[in-house]
Amino acid sequence: MASMYSSSLVALQLPFENLHLFDNSSLSLNASSTGVFPDPQRNHGLGFSRVGSFRSCLDYFTGESMNLGSSMFDNVNWFNSFSNVSPGFQPIFSLDSEYSYGYSNWVIDMAKTEEGSKDLQKLLSNSTNNNMIFSWVFDFIVELMIDQSGRYLFQKLIDSADETQLQMILEKLLVPHNYIYYASRLKYGSCSIKKLITVLEKSPLITCVIKALSDKFEKLMMDPIGHYVIFECLDVLDSQTNDPLNIQAMKHCLELVRHEQGSVSMSGFVTRIKGPRRDQLLKLISRNSAFLAQDPTGNYVVQCVIRLQNPAMNDQIFRNLEGYYVKLSTTKTGSYVVEHCLLSSGLDRVINELLRSDRLVSVAKDRYGNYVVQTALKESKKREISLHGSLVVKLEQHLNCLQHGYGRNVVSVLRSLQ
Repeated sequence: MASMYSSSLVALQLPFENLHLFDNSSLSLNASSTGVFPDPQRNHGLGFSRVGSFRSCLDYFTGESMNLGSSMFDNVNWFNSFSNVSPGFQPIFSLDSEYSYGYSNWVIDMAKTEEGSKDLQKLLSNSTNNNMIFSWVFDFIVELMIDQSGRYLFQKLIDSADETQLQMILEKLLVPHNYIYYASRLKYGSCSIKKLITVLEKSPLITCVIKALSDKFEKLMMDPIGHYVIFECLDVLDSQTNDPLNIQAMKHCLELVRHEQGSVSMSGFVTRIKGPRRDQLLKLISRNSAFLAQDPTGNYVVQCVIRLQNPAMNDQIFRNLEGYYVKLSTTKTGSYVVEHCLLSSGLDRVINELLRSDRLVSVAKDRYGNYVVQTALKESKKREISLHGSLVVKLEQHLNCLQHGYGRNVVSVLRSLQ
């Protein structure tokens, strides 16, 4: 490409049509993801109405009327003593008991209210209660984790769960459906999945979660909620654990950056990624910077990489953009990229191209280009006084032309810097 950079002003301004992606990917601009959250099947067991009260359920199992006060679990001490002393209590509510299914209906309904969720959380103070509540909610764990109030009980429960129980939960979330993916795309479900990631940080079970997320990486990154779950992995886990996600980022990068939400997500991914894959991802973006700089959404990722101030990556971006600076300056998306170049170590490259071009005045009068020229004047005044002088001299030769329209903004800056 170096041969194309002749002194000819026409040759300097290379046509965008000649640009292509280095991996020759076929990209879709309409990459959108839709999905319906599967509704877990319920087994109502004893056939109790789910509208009934918790007190009547206890009466059913104990054969006597219990006074629990005004709250569902006001007398937590009584409940604890009941579960510890009554010999028939634990088997009735074991995971294998047919009675547990009917009783679970009340517990789930309570957990889905603010008061009930708080009361159930109070019971998670010893292993007996933990196992008991786990058996009640296990079959409806997905419903619990995506509910506004139920999620708090889910998060408290996994905090106290042992490895076996955590494995059971994961199996429930992954077989036969990838509920981790569906929950990640829901407001409250994503909070539960992020908590699960934190709890499993040091557990080998985390690989199952990463696998489930990496299988749906592209869709999650295009989702306004789901991408935060990916970010949680990058913030909490080490680079080796996150490697399947990093590989997917490399694979889908050029498609994601051309999607509105995908571009925002990839910018966040770029700032968070750690380990050897980081440089690989930055190189991929840098190599395609001339193509992405003029893309309506791809330009944001180029700006993001420039802001990282990585000398090697920025140098490659600035070299790739040579011959395009003037054209980019007069487009809405491209002008932001050029300004970022001026604010970093690409200042001299941009100004030299502007000085060699016979379109400098046109850029200064352009609705977008005038901002580029203003930034060039201000930054060169602080960092490259010789380039600043050359730029001022050339602009002052056309002051009369700049007195109208957007050019007045440039004239104003010229006067303020004198």
